[in-house]
Amino acid sequence: MATSTMRAAALAAALSFAPGCAGTPETPPETQAIRDYIEVGELQEAERIRTHGSDKWMPATLYFAIYSGRDGRFLLAFARQCREMVDNTSITPDRRYDHNVMRTGIDTLRGCRIDKMYPLTEAQAQEIEALVKMAGGGN
Repeated sequence: MATSTMRAAALAAALSFAPGCAGTPETPPETQAIRDYIEVGELQEAERIRTHGSDKWMPATLYFAIYSGRDGRFLLAFARQCREMVDNTSITPDRRYDHNVMRTGIDTLRGCRIDKMYPLTEAQAQEIEALVKMAGGGN
């Protein structure tokens, strides 16, 4: 009797830990570092960015990219993991309404919907790049 009670208690204890392990994927450290940076730095969101033909993109993580253009640098946050950025040398925005403007919630980068955009100073962009390198690298 004691053995079956002990087995039941052990099974109940094991099952109580299972939901925490199975259903929620762990956030990569570099992604969490950028999310913390946004929150602590109280970065303000932009609804749109003017785009130009000489713009450049740099994937930071699967959830973030840094946009560089004549009007400055911006941190782009995606609504989901954007695996399409991995191993793509030519990353172009898919603008829906205006070829010279990229908007949150409407436009995409390599098919990944841009959820939020944050204007960055040059120093902030360098800090985010350093965070990604320190936290584990980029993807």
